[in-house]
Amino acid sequence: MKIELDDYDHARDFEAVDRIYREVGWLDAEDDSKVHADLSRAAYEGIVFRIDGQAECAAITALGDMRHLHTDVDLAVVTGVTTSRVARKLGAAKRVTAAAIARRAAAGGEMASLGMFEQGFYDRLGFGSGAYSRSVSFDPASLKVDRRFRKPRRLTKENWRDVHHAMCERMRGHGSCVLQTPEIIRGELAFTRNPIGLGYYDGGTLSHFLWGEAEADHGPYRISWYAYRTPEQLLELLALVRSLGDQVVVVNMEEPAEIQFQDVLSSPFRNRRLSQGSKYANSHRTHAWWQARMLNVPKCLAKTHLPVENLDFNLVLTDPIAEHLDPGSGWCGVAGDYVVTLGEHSAARPGLKAGLPTLRASVGAFTRCWLGVRSPSVLARTDDLDADPGLLDQLDGALRLPQPQIGWDY
Repeated sequence: MKIELDDYDHARDFEAVDRIYREVGWLDAEDDSKVHADLSRAAYEGIVFRIDGQAECAAITALGDMRHLHTDVDLAVVTGVTTSRVARKLGAAKRVTAAAIARRAAAGGEMASLGMFEQGFYDRLGFGSGAYSRSVSFDPASLKVDRRFRKPRRLTKENWRDVHHAMCERMRGHGSCVLQTPEIIRGELAFTRNPIGLGYYDGGTLSHFLWGEAEADHGPYRISWYAYRTPEQLLELLALVRSLGDQVVVVNMEEPAEIQFQDVLSSPFRNRRLSQGSKYANSHRTHAWWQARMLNVPKCLAKTHLPVENLDFNLVLTDPIAEHLDPGSGWCGVAGDYVVTLGEHSAARPGLKAGLPTLRASVGAFTRCWLGVRSPSVLARTDDLDADPGLLDQLDGALRLPQPQIGWDY
């Protein structure tokens, strides 16, 4: 059995990768291979694991950015890791993902992120879990948005460039992400069954919109993509959703980062009790679905601007990804010793400085506290992070950040 890791090559690998996607259930018989081929030709970049010349596992990545407070950090997103039925238990997924991340890091990437199928697997590559996202299912007639809305424009799958532009220009907060390649949105829209697309073109471009799918005439309706540039535009979208309530019984969407959704619902607890066990059940679910890790500690810290007095400490960082990289990789992780300054002009320099307190952490745990997912004191009890109580208290104060909210499904 000949095994090799190589760059994804569309002409050589697409047929095998399309087969893998169907084997794992990401595509089915109703999904057009031509649409998948157009997407892969334009957007697929990554590493494949070949057995006897056939791709049997693939890790696909895309470029974008993640916002840290008010500054954008270059981001490599692993948009898909798929393993065929014949390549299970060979370590293929870890190897191709590690190689794809190393390729992006060597090219200048500052951090990486991905959506996880289960917590724990990607920890072995240095990833740490992101903040909770909240998914709400509600009766649209129960929305307390007492305002008028304009007649929307109907959006179709052909509006993918407009949707991508709207996603890039949307209101963004701490932790929000953008992926640069418009064809990624084209793929998301193309594989939507029974699509629902409604939006508004303010100023000549698509400014705020909803996109999702209808399971049946009375719902559930699942809104998977939405964007807005102002709070008023968000309220207009919610008013638009409310107008569907004379027919649709339940709508599901991720809670917008700017509001607490319960504030805009009438009798949310009563409606949950009344609909419990139903196909149209109202609910409020919380889960962490994404993970992130630094690829370049000095670059990430250089883009960190905190409204606090300078805090200096030593950082001893571990990184498990090196165990899964082939010899000769141009990048072997970020393990090492750093002198870190947190403040308005943060920095990380190689080495250790005598007299400074020391924080010891895995790259995943340090990334989590840098993003504000959880405080350093909490992570010292639940993750791979350790320091004296005095330093933990100082770090808690310096890294008092909003919860990072991605706002982009990947």
